Amino acid sequence: MKPEKIPVYCTFYDAPEHVFPGHPESPQRLQLVKPWLQDPPYPEMVWLNFMPALASDVLRVHNATILQTLQAASRRGSHEIDSAPTYVTEASYHAALMAAGATLAVSRRILSEGRGRGFAIMRPPGHHAEADRPMGFCLLNNLAIAAADAVAHGLEKVAIIDFDAHHGNGTEAIFSHHPGVGYLSLHEEYLYPGTGHQNSAPHARGRIINVPMPSFANPAAYLGVFQQVVKPWLMGFGAEMLFISAGFDAHFSDPLTSTTLDTDSFYQISKILVELADDYCQSRILFGLEGGYDAQALHDNIQACLAALCERSTFPDHYGPSPGHPSGSPDVEKIIALHQLRKE
Repeated sequence: MKPEKIPVYCTFYDAPEHVFPGHPESPQRLQLVKPWLQDPPYPEMVWLNFMPALASDVLRVHNATILQTLQAASRRGSHEIDSAPTYVTEASYHAALMAAGATLAVSRRILSEGRGRGFAIMRPPGHHAEADRPMGFCLLNNLAIAAADAVAHGLEKVAIIDFDAHHGNGTEAIFSHHPGVGYLSLHEEYLYPGTGHQNSAPHARGRIINVPMPSFANPAAYLGVFQQVVKPWLMGFGAEMLFISAGFDAHFSDPLTSTTLDTDSFYQISKILVELADDYCQSRILFGLEGGYDAQALHDNIQACLAALCERSTFPDHYGPSPGHPSGSPDVEKIIALHQLRKE
């Protein structure tokens, strides 16, 4: 049964001192969202306070090496630490713990309420961070930490859906052999970091699913995957909570990608995910911000997702509809067969 309107728990952390000259992953990404702290777009939104994640929280998915590496790198001051390029500043170690803490605060509130919806609007992002190293603009894997925390606090199965345009290699690697965590990624094929092939993770068929999307993939291609792959997967997996790696760099305005989703696409995708969480995940769903590097589009796309979470239908859309490039679609029939998904 669909629940009554419920609060949507949110946190906001823009890591103002985690910034590097000319880098696209900067506090400017969230400059248009910050006013919501005083004037939220929907009355259902409830802002939560949060603290930095503890080392014990982080160590559920990372090893001690990554904390030592980040702490030592931050002490050195502002510099790049990989070729992505990923950077740190003196404030980055604290920023990474705060982003993870902002995500945990929402997840734990949902768990304590027994059901709920939420959005951790934070940076730096996380889904590229592996157990032992930061990479791809990501320092700690925020969603992975929250998902593992939920399992540690009693959930038997959780699912992570990642619609960032880049494959979440870190999340997949962290949960590669964890039977209680499912991972499904839609991402632009051949894009950084070059992982997430359709045939990867053969040992985890039906639990880890990668859907590489062709360049210039349009809204119809994405929505088809959600109906034909995502929905039957969740129907059969048995997750008690749904975690969303919500990257918005698949928008057609984004400077780092070539997929062509629009703001309405993110609204439609979010509506589908909310309905799936209501039907199959005990009405528990958490969005956590990943990529998205056009500040205006990011504002509109986050609000579109919040509209779906708040059961609203109005949101700004400064760029309008997708340019509508014809695009190919992934081989959905092969994916269905590979993972033995049930067709409706």
